[in-house]
Amino acid sequence: MFFERAVREEGASSVPAMRIAVIGAGPSGLATTIALMRRVHRPFEAWLIDAEDAPGAFGDGPAGKALTTEPARDLSVLPDRPDDFAEWLKGSLLAGGAVAALRGPQDLHVPRAVFRDYVMARFGEALSLRRDVRIRTFRGAVRHIGVAGTGLRVAFRDGESAEFDHVVVATGFGIAEREAASWRGAAAAAERLSQQADPSPLTLVGNGPRLAAILLDLRARGFAGEINVAAASGRLPQPHGRGHEGMAFGEPPATRSLKDAFRYIRNECSAAEARDGGQWQTVVDAASARLSVVWRNLPQAERNHYRRHLLRLHRHFSVRIARDVHRRLGAEFETGRTRFVPSCDPRSADENTIDCREMPSARALAGLIGRDAAALTVDDCGRLLSHSEALCGLSVVGAIASSLRPGPFTFAETVRQTYRAVLDIAPQGLARVSHR
Repeated sequence: MFFERAVREEGASSVPAMRIAVIGAGPSGLATTIALMRRVHRPFEAWLIDAEDAPGAFGDGPAGKALTTEPARDLSVLPDRPDDFAEWLKGSLLAGGAVAALRGPQDLHVPRAVFRDYVMARFGEALSLRRDVRIRTFRGAVRHIGVAGTGLRVAFRDGESAEFDHVVVATGFGIAEREAASWRGAAAAAERLSQQADPSPLTLVGNGPRLAAILLDLRARGFAGEINVAAASGRLPQPHGRGHEGMAFGEPPATRSLKDAFRYIRNECSAAEARDGGQWQTVVDAASARLSVVWRNLPQAERNHYRRHLLRLHRHFSVRIARDVHRRLGAEFETGRTRFVPSCDPRSADENTIDCREMPSARALAGLIGRDAAALTVDDCGRLLSHSEALCGLSVVGAIASSLRPGPFTFAETVRQTYRAVLDIAPQGLARVSHR
């Protein structure tokens, strides 16, 4: 148990406390819990549930030494203070230091352990102001989420279950592929191969920031063997371009055709690039922002077509890495020790093939709730819908939500999702609790 604080008797309310489950204890789950403490102005009990990790564990070990995918300017957990992380860095780590001459920390990519410290600091501050809140942590793999009276029951693989007024799924990529397992598996395989006289190549499957970080970490630790990168696209993420804020776009059409939607976005981005001189990365980022607007008018069949055929490609071209990481990757491939190979399924490969994929799975989410993935979508408030009808008491935020709707695939968007979801949770939860 990471920590737990009981409701103090002197601060207890006669109104029954809501009980909320947050499935996932990574950045998305912590951002959700912070949003709950800042925006739900009545007593509640929140369970932070994770299959493997305690809150903040994403910053532990070698994964914590890897640089954040996004710069500091995009990593605030407070949407009303978008520069909060940058200001925290400036005040707590950079004041009077060797980097004081820099223009500012907004563009810095810092070790994930530093970002974890910031998130946990804001988590602790929010908790210190709420005497009427209880936070629990629970390590367990969720097997099923189903209706139970006026709320939901979360069933775990060990046979235990618990009931809640509301459930927020904020698992990131963890439902299908667990980050810690990728790091452990890669380190173990590298050590095993280093002891062999004529080793076969180590194969890393994926093409996202996680694979890039693991690859560079293996080299930094001294692994000199051959590494095959099995990436479906045959390339790794691109570096960040300049921000697309201020780029002007026309009103999106009320189209019900995915083809028309992409034609609009392509034309608008081409005009913006010619007018503003934007880099292609910047134009793709702007396109991601427009897709979420167009998405509202598309029928479910068109949404499913996007998820089946375009989501992976869109995600690959939208996700960014630090420029320094991109430069180091380029130098690594130039050595000839690392090369691209055709994509493969790591589940049918040998022990020297490591799954580093980061693609969230709508099918895995559908399995948790016993629904057809083709019928699911997420609205702007994070409500999970099946056949266009909201599933009462269930919200989806973060990376897992991006398996059901287009980007932008950024932490800033995840934070905005959590606050929209929390503002929607409060009146729903109050209505359910009042009927008990």
